[in-house]
Order: sequence, then C-alpha cells, then structure tokens
Amino acid sequence: MKTEQEYIKQIKRGDQEAFSLLVKPLLPAAYKTAFLILKSKEHAEDALQNALEGAFLSIIKNKDFTNFKAWFYSLVYSRSIDLYRKNNRHTLMDVDENSEAQLKLMSESAQQVAIQKENKNEMLYHITKLTEEQSVPLFLHYYEDMSVKEISLVLNENINTIKTRMKRGKQKLARLMKESNSFLQEVKTNEI
Repeated sequence: MKTEQEYIKQIKRGDQEAFSLLVKPLLPAAYKTAFLILKSKEHAEDALQNALEGAFLSIIKNKDFTNFKAWFYSLVYSRSIDLYRKNNRHTLMDVDENSEAQLKLMSESAQQVAIQKENKNEMLYHITKLTEEQSVPLFLHYYEDMSVKEISLVLNENINTIKTRMKRGKQKLARLMKESNSFLQEVKTNEI
C-alpha cells in the first residue's frame, strides 16, 4: 500500500488516478462531516466537491503536506462552513426524512465496522442533534479515530477548546440518550 506522500508525488507527475486512490478512503467521513454541518445532501456534496477541487489544485501547485488526511478534513470543514454561511440556513432537511442521506450518514468506514450496528445508528442520530461545535469533534474522534490534536488541526481550534466542546457534547449526548430510554445501560456503564 502506498503512502500519502507517494500518491502526492504521482499526482504532481500527472497521474490523475493517484488522486482518486489518495482521497477515496477519506470520502465517506468527509461527506459525513459536511452533512453534519450543512444538514443537506446536495450542499454536503457541493462542499465535498469544492474541497476535492481545492485539494487537487493544492497538490498540483506543490503544496507541502505533513498530514494530508487532517489537512483534507480541515479543507472539507472550511468549505462546509463557507457554504453554510453563503446559504445562511439553519435547518435544510431532517435526516430522518431523507433515506438517501441516512444511508450515506450510516455507511460503514473501517473504523465503524467494529461498532455494533444498532448502537452506531442511534449514536449517529443523537450526534446529529448536537450543535455543530459539539457534533463534528465527537464524530471525528469516535467514528474516524482522530486524536484531539488532529481534530484541533482540522478545525483550527485550540486543543483545550476541542476538549471542552467534546466534554460538553458527551454530557449532552448522555442526556439525549437517557431521555430516549435507549442506551441507558451504556450511559451508566461507560459514563458517556
């Protein structure tokens, strides 16, 4: 398996397939991140497309990357925020009413396979009910296995700010799960 740097070198030499191979494993999580912010399938796809174009152009222009994955998620996040501000909408659609968005939100990445399916669906449902400041760091940490430091780089925030947002998000998540009478045992056992 090739490393990020090997793919980037190939892309700079004109190998367009290398770009596809570089970003393909990142797309499901990038889409979910955009969807958590924008709450719209179409807008999430637009933000992701903008991020892909920006990533390709940055590679072609010889930008140096120490951690492409974190940089790409940061790009997706900023493109999603830009689109959110441009549209200035708070709620574009409810995930429950859009089966296609639900399927994409719940599509399995390598990290999600290990999580029990019924817990994953309910947890994602509750995470989407949190504020963007709380949902994005929790999603990146628990579903994409990113460290707090990586999340702080992606979101361009202080590490302590991310820790605080995650703590508050976990507390609110625990309340939401208690209220739904689901996950009650996990909340007590794991102190989520």
